[in-house]
Amino acid sequence: MKKLYIFALMVAFLFTSAVADDDPPPRGKAATVNIITEPPNSEVYLGGELLGKSPIEHMQVKSGRQTLVVIDQGYELVNQRVNIWPGQDKRNNFDFGTKIPKGHIKVSTKPGKCLIFVDGENSDKTDGAPLTIHNLDAGDHVVRAECSNRKSAEALVTVKGEETVELELDATSGKKKK
Repeated sequence: MKKLYIFALMVAFLFTSAVADDDPPPRGKAATVNIITEPPNSEVYLGGELLGKSPIEHMQVKSGRQTLVVIDQGYELVNQRVNIWPGQDKRNNFDFGTKIPKGHIKVSTKPGKCLIFVDGENSDKTDGAPLTIHNLDAGDHVVRAECSNRKSAEALVTVKGEETVELELDATSGKKKK
């Protein structure tokens, strides 16, 4: 009987401990948050309100369970529910090693032999076959073809994470290269 009583007490203690950890923080009290992201200068939203660009340090907010969203270059890098505890609680320090999604561009050219530049940097050449440029940050990029006929063509391309954008640059009627 004594063993059963001790076992029941242990189960009750474990149950109340687990429930206490899941209790949400009190709502509406003054709290201080620190939100660090990599890359910096990401937009940070807490509870649907824009806090500003990261890093966010010693910002006064209201405590409670809220949604934290981090956006960089139009891409949502973080979207999660967080507990914000009253005061300067160390649990209100959030450090995200986010990463900007990567995408690819597949370039075809007319004529077939052209040097390809992405954002002003030489990437490679087409040599008669399409060229795929891998692992570009999601966002806008300028792709330029300088071709063997001394003409060029360029386009603004929006790269999305984990996708390949196909692009054809026609330099047969483009401007002459100076």
